[in-house]
Amino acid sequence: MCQYNNIFIESEVSKRVLKSILENIPIDYKKLKIYNYKKQILELKKNYEDKKKSRIKKLDYKYQIFWNIVEEKYNKKIDIVKRQQNKKNKNFNIIYSDFANTLGFLPSLLTLLIFDDEIKNLIKYENFFKDLQKSGDFDQISFMQKISFIKKIQENKVSIITPLCPDYEHVHIGLGLYKYTFNSLNGGLGLIGKRLVKIIKEIHKVLNKYKISFVHHAYYGDFEAYSKEICKRVKSNEKEFIEKLIMSKKKLKKTIKEINEVDLLVKSLSSKKDWKEKCKKNEKYISNLINTKIAFKKTINEILSSRMDLYKSWYPELKESEYLNLVIRQGAEYASMAEIFQKKIDNPVIFGLDHPKMGIFYNLSSNLNLPVLYGKPKYV
Repeated sequence: MCQYNNIFIESEVSKRVLKSILENIPIDYKKLKIYNYKKQILELKKNYEDKKKSRIKKLDYKYQIFWNIVEEKYNKKIDIVKRQQNKKNKNFNIIYSDFANTLGFLPSLLTLLIFDDEIKNLIKYENFFKDLQKSGDFDQISFMQKISFIKKIQENKVSIITPLCPDYEHVHIGLGLYKYTFNSLNGGLGLIGKRLVKIIKEIHKVLNKYKISFVHHAYYGDFEAYSKEICKRVKSNEKEFIEKLIMSKKKLKKTIKEINEVDLLVKSLSSKKDWKEKCKKNEKYISNLINTKIAFKKTINEILSSRMDLYKSWYPELKESEYLNLVIRQGAEYASMAEIFQKKIDNPVIFGLDHPKMGIFYNLSSNLNLPVLYGKPKYV
């Protein structure tokens, strides 16, 4: 399972690699789990050796040449402060906390040295992400999400996709939060659709400000009509359910002039048969991950805990032990959506407004790399 390509090297690994270069001893790439970066590290080693040969003055501190390379790569001065302690008067403090402000963490020296292209892109787009996060009231946009999004921006026109929930009955509980009752299904915009109406102009304004070429799609989850349990809960059937979604789609398209497409997801991009086959396959895959990967199982349990109130409102007849199967089933739906988007939509990026915890399911497969940005949760 891989959500995004990893471009972070731990501090301890960084020290071991740089020490090996300094002392000209072999690097065990496999043991350090950095074999994928061997080419970049060999280039760094050559760069180091060339600069060492050309030096006339004696080095002031251990990693000076490496920090000189950082200065060249980023075209900026790194502050070096000599320590004043009696026993450490030959040591220096390297001040580079401004990188942490951009990345969201303090990178190791090796990270700065071999991922300079990616980090320079982040610096370039720093104000864009600040404005974007504010425009859509997005959850914290992580380092890896930014990198993934930037790659999409640089590839071609971006296709923004916002999945929408059906217009289930909901009530306002205060402080900008809502609670689904699931007592009925209506043909209005739906809770997520209403939120999209409020923020879409500001989001598009930011994208246009930074000259990012894009189209915006929104898809209602018509696959929820295939569930007999959901239909029973909202006192409907599949045919009536789809009819209500068609009403929702028409209202949203009429309300939001700025959007390029509003449609029903399966009807527009797939088929009922293909959808069910995908979901069945992904349910098996998720169940297998839960049974074999401890960290993944922990994540699933955290998702279950965070959404338990919602699930109890949605499926009040289930036993406690049965709610895990609901997470698996929903996760499979997100994974299936991702496969469809990747196949049917050019250069897709997800702008989700339902629940950030579910975002991990969009990138379950190792051959998927969908940037996923999420608005802060507004319902329970």
